Amino acid sequence: METTTVPGSEPARERTRVAANDVVRVRDLWFWYERERPVLQGVSFTAAAGTVTMVVGASGSGKTTLLKLIKGLLSPRRGQLHVLGRPVPAGAVRVAMDPRVAYIPQQLGLVRNLSVLDNALIGALPRIGTVRSILHCIPRRETERARATLAALSIAHKARERAFTLSGGERQRVAIARAMLQQPQLIIADEFLSQLDAVTSEQIMALMRRIVADGVTLVMSTHDLDLVPRYADHIVVLRDGQVVLDCPAKDTTPSELIRAIKP
Repeated sequence: METTTVPGSEPARERTRVAANDVVRVRDLWFWYERERPVLQGVSFTAAAGTVTMVVGASGSGKTTLLKLIKGLLSPRRGQLHVLGRPVPAGAVRVAMDPRVAYIPQQLGLVRNLSVLDNALIGALPRIGTVRSILHCIPRRETERARATLAALSIAHKARERAFTLSGGERQRVAIARAMLQQPQLIIADEFLSQLDAVTSEQIMALMRRIVADGVTLVMSTHDLDLVPRYADHIVVLRDGQVVLDCPAKDTTPSELIRAIKP
């Protein structure tokens, strides 16, 4: 496996590494928008450092809600959730965003009229600051880091082009670059391969494995079961908001996954 370092991920080695089981720890997690209709019911699993955990399940099984809870976009109704060693309190009105956790939504969240370089630099905003960003006073080191990350993701030649002109695979690479400029320890990715063809999906997952090899943890949802045996370290299957399978990816097969998803 290729282990070339992606530039945006280098600082991850400089920060204190969390214990193997402390990246994501979920115990008896519940969430509902309407109390009589829980979206997640007693979910438990652990994502270890430097691994790829794939969350799979049919539409409506609770995958997106689970990932939003881990990112801090939602707060648990009940149960225990620890992210990078920090507890996420149940019932909190607002959860503090942890800059060590990057999030790639299904629709990627790129600003369509901004350039590729400026979209990538959004990941550096916590370090740059709002005022500097508005005045476009970007430190040279951040611009150089962004260009190096785009180059490592084979998208540097598009740095000046606007996001809306890119192909699906190119947009994915920009979203990954933005996440890496955040210098995360954990990346949450929600169905971010859903609009790509099989070849491009393989290319993007190969890039993600390079990033994980540098010590970043990836928790992602996917509908593409063909990716599981090649790229996942751990698999969690959700059905109707409950975990029905939680095991190392090597301990299951595509046919077992299909039966777990739709018995």
